[in-house]
Amino acid sequence: PGLYRSDDFGRTWEFLTDDQNLRYRPWYYMHVFADTQNPDTVYVNNLSMWKSTDGGKNFTEIATPHGDNHDLWIDPHDNQRMIQSNDGGANISFNGGASWSTVYNQFTAQFYHVATDNQFPYRVYGTQQDNSSISVPSDTTCGAIAWSDCYAAGTGESGYIAVHPDDPNIVYVGAVGSSPGGAGALQRYNHRSGQIRLINVWPQAYGGMGAGDLKYRFPWTYPILFSPHDSNILYTCGNHVFRSTDEGTSWEPISPD
Repeated sequence: PGLYRSDDFGRTWEFLTDDQNLRYRPWYYMHVFADTQNPDTVYVNNLSMWKSTDGGKNFTEIATPHGDNHDLWIDPHDNQRMIQSNDGGANISFNGGASWSTVYNQFTAQFYHVATDNQFPYRVYGTQQDNSSISVPSDTTCGAIAWSDCYAAGTGESGYIAVHPDDPNIVYVGAVGSSPGGAGALQRYNHRSGQIRLINVWPQAYGGMGAGDLKYRFPWTYPILFSPHDSNILYTCGNHVFRSTDEGTSWEPISPD
């Protein structure tokens, strides 16, 4: 795998580079953009943003306001004017990517799943794309909800979120790709102490590995839920259904592959 170039409308291709920086997490991003004025200037959006001025043979990193870069628009008449998007929002450049506008002037959040706890008033929990998990009250004593009433319930990249039925201070977060934990991360967040503890089903970082080399396989988002019959039983799911009776300290598969 790598980057290829064609100068005859795709009839033949020339291999350019297999730089892993350009193909990190390819199912999620890894978009290639040709400059609108110079055919030898190429941009690749990935975990970072990369630029080549020699037709794609060598690349240098372009700093962006946020990581996980997805899309890029280049003005057809002025290649110094760009709009670039990433997990933090959208940013604009008027100097070919040398500097960008801020992402903190817009409300940008992508929630995969939400959950509620059993308090009254209840709180709503959600995992934001690359911007932490969050807990927001449904009501307050003063009649308004402020940022000071909210808190980050663990980190977050994507996934489900589950609150302990008997203790709303304990939150379980599917945080695939985020830190701490990286690929396959499952976190237990304790709001009393602020501690995040990794409770992955199996301590294996699977980024870049083939499915046949993995002990267990998990999708980008995987379910996390408590038994409605026994609040001490926690379930999660990959290529097996897994059960824990000790708050994620250990897991056992309870279904076939």
